[in-house]
Amino acid sequence: MRFASILLLVVCLPLISAPRPATSDYRRPIITEEQVNDWVRVWQHRLKLGQWTIRTRVVRAYELKPDTLGNCTWDNINRSATIQVLDPLDYDLPAVKIPSDIEYTVVHELVHIQLSVLPRDPRLQDVEEDVVNRITDALLNLDRHRSRAAIDRPGGARP
Repeated sequence: MRFASILLLVVCLPLISAPRPATSDYRRPIITEEQVNDWVRVWQHRLKLGQWTIRTRVVRAYELKPDTLGNCTWDNINRSATIQVLDPLDYDLPAVKIPSDIEYTVVHELVHIQLSVLPRDPRLQDVEEDVVNRITDALLNLDRHRSRAAIDRPGGARP
């Protein structure tokens, strides 16, 4: 009996005292739908898409096409759209990098909405993706540059 108790203690003690991994489902999500909605509101305003009704969803990888981080469907007539972004649980990035990547996806999809008034040619889909990525990079780099400049300014105020 004593041997069994010691064996049980040796086997279970590491499980009881071990810290839980940071990626466990029991913790608060890295990104919430509310945070995604906040990014959509900010960037929707900046891109002058205020007349659009844009719904967001944080979705699991199996709800997206393979090797994508998000997508967008839209209706130009009703000016409505749905943006889906990958759930942080399905990311392969370090947790600290996930929020900025999801914000990138939000801006990327909003740029697609901005360009949706242009004629689409399925043969040029790769070209469109390249242009959307360049515009998204420029917008986010400008935003981060402005944020750093505000922090460097006395009082940390933004212009």
